[in-house]
Amino acid sequence: MKLIVGLGNPGLSYENTRHNLGAKSVKSIAKIYKVKLKLDRSLKSRLAHIDILNNECLLAMPNTYMNFSGEAVSLLLRAKKINPADLLVVHDDVDLDLGEMRFKKKGSSGGHKGIASIIKALNSQDFNRLKLGIGRSSRRQETKDHVLSSFSKQEAKIIMSLLKKIASACEVWVEFGIDRAMNEFN
Repeated sequence: MKLIVGLGNPGLSYENTRHNLGAKSVKSIAKIYKVKLKLDRSLKSRLAHIDILNNECLLAMPNTYMNFSGEAVSLLLRAKKINPADLLVVHDDVDLDLGEMRFKKKGSSGGHKGIASIIKALNSQDFNRLKLGIGRSSRRQETKDHVLSSFSKQEAKIIMSLLKKIASACEVWVEFGIDRAMNEFN
């Protein structure tokens, strides 16, 4: 089984913020596959099972705050007996231009607190990521304030275009693996 986790913060006040782009991506995939993400309190996540090209896949949105994403991810891996090599974490990235996406095999958190939490919980940096560009603020705005801000109308159009590509990118990752996904989408 493959696990695709979209990072974000729970609650309506965070729903349309830049930091919730990972969660928004998983919601978008669920919508395409016509499934509903249902809360599983014991796994601290909203979950949906889908079949991608005859491969069983679990979509997940941690119901924890971003800085505690590792709690939910480690629970999911243990409970579902999923190897970290079969994990794809989808998250926002301020170091990529708005609308860009980039697969990554492993590595440091790059300052992303959700990724840092997962690295700590798994005691490993060896898991796949799909980084989604939200860009840096053009104003002298703190990173924290930037990631918790909403997209402008013009930016939202770019994000809608990106969301349409993410499902295809995840399908390639599920079917062919991280190397092929990196070759096609990076």
